[in-house]
Amino acid sequence: MMDALDCVDLVRHGMVRFRVPGGPVVYTDPFQLEKAPHDADLIVVTHSHSDHFSPDDLRKAAGPDTCFAVTAPVADWLTGEMGVNPAYISLLTPAAPDLVFECGVVLTPLAAENKNHPLGFGFGALLEMGGFSYYVAGDTDVLSDVACDVLFVPCDGLYNMLHYMDQIPDQLAAMDHKPGVVVPYHYAGYMEGTDQNGPRLAEKLKGMGFKVKLLCRP
Repeated sequence: MMDALDCVDLVRHGMVRFRVPGGPVVYTDPFQLEKAPHDADLIVVTHSHSDHFSPDDLRKAAGPDTCFAVTAPVADWLTGEMGVNPAYISLLTPAAPDLVFECGVVLTPLAAENKNHPLGFGFGALLEMGGFSYYVAGDTDVLSDVACDVLFVPCDGLYNMLHYMDQIPDQLAAMDHKPGVVVPYHYAGYMEGTDQNGPRLAEKLKGMGFKVKLLCRP
């Protein structure tokens, strides 16, 4: 029986790459890719800060038929610099409805905000594919109370979730919809001094009864 994490191929900083068996390849915020596979069916860019909107990595991940779900500044770059047909671009906006893509993915934009990322600047994404739902929270201090099989939650403690050891457990405890698995991300590697944030958070959440998986690579 397939597990929700089976299709999670790579987690690095704010990037998650999904490879659904017999289905789409989906990237959120591609970053520091070592190769150029040009294999994406869908690329989601949650906001335009340089560690999430990386032109070099977009070029590496995108193929000729890739669809994009992005904010307006990224859409402008895609059309102006990469020559992407606007028909392949869906805008993430506060009023955006669920986005349904030909590759079989359904995306629901979710609020993401903190002092470094004002409301409407960026978004989280609830992705439904392969029979599972994945909430990629993006850069935020506020988590949406939505049902999901896997929650990717930022825990850098620098630009997001400054008090991550309290903020994240408190918000999860108060949710009506508990995630099936929590995956800490947006720490280590690129963000110096944060390598142990994920393991620390995992230990606390496990003590609260949450299932946690450490997948983030430096």
